[in-house]
Amino acid sequence: MPNLIPDWLPWMRPAGRLIWAVAILIVGLALVGYFFKRPKPDRPATWAECMAGAVGVFGLMTLAYAVIPHEWITFSDKYLQWDTTKFVFRSNQKMLFFPWNWPFNFDKHVVRDIIVTVIYGVFFGGNLAAFAAWQKRGSEPAVEAAEKPRTSRFGRPLRRLRASSGPVTVSASANGGEA
Repeated sequence: MPNLIPDWLPWMRPAGRLIWAVAILIVGLALVGYFFKRPKPDRPATWAECMAGAVGVFGLMTLAYAVIPHEWITFSDKYLQWDTTKFVFRSNQKMLFFPWNWPFNFDKHVVRDIIVTVIYGVFFGGNLAAFAAWQKRGSEPAVEAAEKPRTSRFGRPLRRLRASSGPVTVSASANGGEA
């Protein structure tokens, strides 16, 4: 795979695949955000649309859960050389002005694994939030009419509204007289 990342900073070329994977994931998430903004269609999805969506979700999940953590581990092992021989602190070392010795060693290999765990946690939380939001898409309550139509005392809708709220005049034919 050709590395097209410029060498402006010394770490950019060794982290090339990690940078590309993150860039592709960001573009994919931007597409997902675009599809979230579109209203849910009235017709059911076709088989081809469902398959395209499934392939897209599989690709994004492969990037998020496999490629990016793997490339981070590779970058930290090969370029940063974070292994079990480089320590953040040792068990016999006083650190951070605390008056006791730490009961364990904390090496950079553990820091690398903590970062990978945080990557998994962020993607898993985002994944759950995106799936829940996708299922609720289109279920927003419909905007109700400005005014509910008035009904008669029998529950039927009135045919026309009164012009004023004053008393209603009754015509002569309704009164039994001649009009």
